[in-house]
Amino acid sequence: MSMLMLASCTRNDAQREFEKEAYSFPANFTETTNQGVVQNLDEDDWRTSPLFQGLIEIVPPYPNPVLTSQNIQFEVNVTGINSVTGIQVWTELPNGRQQIIYEDFETLQPGLTTFQIDPILLSWDSNNSPEGARGLNRVYIFNANQQMISYGDIMVE
Repeated sequence: MSMLMLASCTRNDAQREFEKEAYSFPANFTETTNQGVVQNLDEDDWRTSPLFQGLIEIVPPYPNPVLTSQNIQFEVNVTGINSVTGIQVWTELPNGRQQIIYEDFETLQPGLTTFQIDPILLSWDSNNSPEGARGLNRVYIFNANQQMISYGDIMVE
């Protein structure tokens, strides 16, 4: 019993540390082509959190950098035998407010799920202008229970 509690505490500590890193200021991004080929890897981007290791994998979104006239393609691969309850993607605006940019509460079954996001949704201004979206944006991926799965940075040009 004590081994189970120790493993649980260690995993919770690792998750807290992962989330602490996630909320740090973005400094770089994983560069990908229009076809999803990684050109330059940022080791901090799109890692899987300790709670979801062995269960889910996030493919680096593409293209990155992205133009405001393009969509960003996301691929989520559920690799474990368990499903994942929904998915929510959000960003934090300069004023500290969180903005949901994608959500789907359908259960993700094992296999690949894809979705697209308009980079204009990353805009910090109320008019969702292209100018407000430009620059390096931190994006967070959660399940429907608000548990962080992954995070990474998207450069909007």
